[in-house]
Amino acid sequence: MTATVGDSSTRRQLSPPTRRVVTVLDALIDASIRHPERRNTLADIVRDTGLPRATTHAIVVELADLGWVHRGEDGTIAVGPGLVATASRVLGADRLTASARPVLADLANALQMPVFLARRIDEETVTAVEYAWPRAATRVPTLPVGRRIDLRPPICREFIAWEAPAVRERWIEAAEPSNQARLRQVLAVVAERGYSVERVADEHRTVIDALTTMASVPPALRHRVGALVGELSAVDYLPEELIGEIGAVTVGAPVFEGTQVVGSVVACPNTTMSADTLERLGRDVVAAAQRLRSAP
Repeated sequence: MTATVGDSSTRRQLSPPTRRVVTVLDALIDASIRHPERRNTLADIVRDTGLPRATTHAIVVELADLGWVHRGEDGTIAVGPGLVATASRVLGADRLTASARPVLADLANALQMPVFLARRIDEETVTAVEYAWPRAATRVPTLPVGRRIDLRPPICREFIAWEAPAVRERWIEAAEPSNQARLRQVLAVVAERGYSVERVADEHRTVIDALTTMASVPPALRHRVGALVGELSAVDYLPEELIGEIGAVTVGAPVFEGTQVVGSVVACPNTTMSADTLERLGRDVVAAAQRLRSAP
């Protein structure tokens, strides 16, 4: 994979019909994960996607013909067997994901917290591809599987910290000017200690979640929302800030293929802890990621 991070506004865009199909599938999968008890209807998908009802209906009919969605006699719409079978084949062909499953399971049980594998799917995007939970834990994904996340500041730092200086600088320059100096410091710290720490508080997550789903929104507005996230909380921890109780939502360590970061093992403590506990947690996550380094 080419080690470049471009401006998302210059990325080749999907055709409108293709984007609408992907939007419907994303909404249906997301609803199935977030609200497993909900029996989704066409009206739910229209509301979740913002697409016209006639357009949504036509897409659902086509996907149902392909077996990618299932339409019940009562009008409910669910993920279909064709999509499940295709997803299973894709995951089976992804040897990194297959190799990660036992590693993630061991880590989740050792740490007693959810963990997941984030996968770099192109030069500018990552997604969560595999979760593991401690035994008997409630299985609620922090990040829905398949949700596309742009490689842009301030998130996904463990994917950027080991890039070439020019690539790191392009990533930093996409941030608000007021945040750029800190991001330079943070990337150096992440590369030295081996992992990133997300310290965003609960009340900020809805903003971040909205930011990650704004691919169709004009770049200027996405940039402003990104600036708002930066204003809400400091990014990561510098060494001198690791005192007292440390709040950590996630801890992520890179998975290398050669010298390229192709994935990230992410633990989800979602709590406060001492600096020593955070350091031990970081070492455990790094060790798990290193077990996958030689994976094809």
